[in-house]
Amino acid sequence: MTSLQTIPLNRLVQSKSNVRHTGRGNGIDALMASIEAHGLRQNLNVKPTTGNRFEVVAGGRRLEALRRLAKEGRLDASLEVWCAVLADGDDPVEISLTENISREAMHPDDECNAFQTLIGQGKTIDDVAARFGVTPAVVRQRLKLASVSPSLRTLFRAGTLDLSQMMAFALIDDHTQQEAAWNDLPEWSRDADDIRRVLTREGIPSTHRLAVFVGLEAYEAAGGIVLRDLFDEEQAAVLADAALVEQLAIRKLEEAACYVKAEGWNWVNIELSRDHSKSYGRVYPQTDDESDHAIYAPDDLARAGARVSLSYNGELSIERGLVDRDTLKDEQRAAGADKGKAQPGFAATVIEDLTAHRTAALRLELAHSPAAALAATVHVVTLDLFYAQSYRVESCLDLSLRSERLEGHVADLAEGSAHAALEGEIAGWQSVLPTNPADLWDWCLAQDQSRLLDLLALLAGLSVNAVRGKTERPDTARLRHADHLAATLQLDMHSHWQPTAQGFFSRLPKGLMAHLLTEAGEPQQASVLPSIKKAEAAQRTAATLLPKGWLPAPMLIAVHEDPVEDDEEDDDDGDDDHGHDDHAQEDAA
Repeated sequence: MTSLQTIPLNRLVQSKSNVRHTGRGNGIDALMASIEAHGLRQNLNVKPTTGNRFEVVAGGRRLEALRRLAKEGRLDASLEVWCAVLADGDDPVEISLTENISREAMHPDDECNAFQTLIGQGKTIDDVAARFGVTPAVVRQRLKLASVSPSLRTLFRAGTLDLSQMMAFALIDDHTQQEAAWNDLPEWSRDADDIRRVLTREGIPSTHRLAVFVGLEAYEAAGGIVLRDLFDEEQAAVLADAALVEQLAIRKLEEAACYVKAEGWNWVNIELSRDHSKSYGRVYPQTDDESDHAIYAPDDLARAGARVSLSYNGELSIERGLVDRDTLKDEQRAAGADKGKAQPGFAATVIEDLTAHRTAALRLELAHSPAAALAATVHVVTLDLFYAQSYRVESCLDLSLRSERLEGHVADLAEGSAHAALEGEIAGWQSVLPTNPADLWDWCLAQDQSRLLDLLALLAGLSVNAVRGKTERPDTARLRHADHLAATLQLDMHSHWQPTAQGFFSRLPKGLMAHLLTEAGEPQQASVLPSIKKAEAAQRTAATLLPKGWLPAPMLIAVHEDPVEDDEEDDDDGDDDHGHDDHAQEDAA
């Protein structure tokens, strides 16, 4: 028969009969804190062994916690421990298995209520955390569950809601909004991300460039509400009032503009979002030898201005020395009139002849100097793409690149991650390139080949145009080459683009969504779409296709056969489609 007795801690040893071998050390710190605060609340199960000792067959983790507390001086090493001594007929393995397998973790809602009771008794969060061996963050998370609607907590206890869904609801304190979000979401789309998205759709994340620029402290000081996700390891936050964030950002830009205007500029423009439709010329400062500061000439201040805007990563951006197009045109007309006056010198035909010979020599010498050729190529394409606003510096190399602006071709840049990443690459290079394009040639010559190749790779990338126009065929020479390039790079659009129900799918007609579902082997889901609203159809389509790793055909790499040259008589055909072929051949040439 099992008997209870106290046994000195130093006479207790671990038993090989204990069935728990994996994860014995897990949670020991929490167990130590609990024993230190409340004492040992559960007896150890032991059986006699040699040397007047007892081996612990059930309670090995408690024994380890007691030993560590004694070793650290937090517990008396001569402590007498209450133990249940097994009878001769008891099976130690069975006793150990029974104790371990019958355990069940406490429900998080019960933990929430228990922590609330302790806080109500005057204990602090740190006190509760220390007494139970958990972090203060865990206590705060459990207490946050109390902000969830009682009706939703009832569903949680019943098992209808899981902990991740409750964590999402705890993002806000408004019970009405919580319940509305649960009731409005379709049953097949009620996971934690769906709930979090609905509850925060009127706000902007704290990582957004506007939020970064304004700052959480200034936003909260202005009365803005911040929704903090205590269950996110990175403590993500959402600024609930997007209009207030924008208002504060504009006010901050206006304050900066006042200081810039005081420098004496003719004009200062404020742009919350950079207006890429505007292009300017530039004037550049001169370095004052005495102060080593860059200063602008008074004439330049009188004719030029500055732009105060926000960078892609939420930093203040000030561009000085901008000259608008009308001013540039007036200056160019005046300069052209001066150049038009007769000047003594060689005849034009002679100059043409001489410079043609000089050009041949330049070509030959450049062909024999790879380093100089690389620098010259990087120089001209960098001028073309990074200094397009400048009319003062040109290259003698007849090369050109253009970068198609993608903003006008997409409905939502945020659906694709590559846009922001590319802007980051561009910003990184712009921070190291010289401000004055007149200094770019010397800069290029000073770089090693690997650095120039890195820049050349970015410039070549910016020149890629794989956008298919509204009236363009998918097999033009340019688009065929884009597919070849994608295949070479092993392009996987899953890494760069993620369709959403609110974005991509909401722009499709229901008939097309049904067709996509049918193609994906989901005819039953497709048959439901005609009878439901479009928003729900988009949600259902997204929830069905996305787990399959589905991508629309234009995102995939098409395989093209080698183009076949048209016969001459085909070129005389009056079909409109041949007009497109002609353009494609011109592009290929």
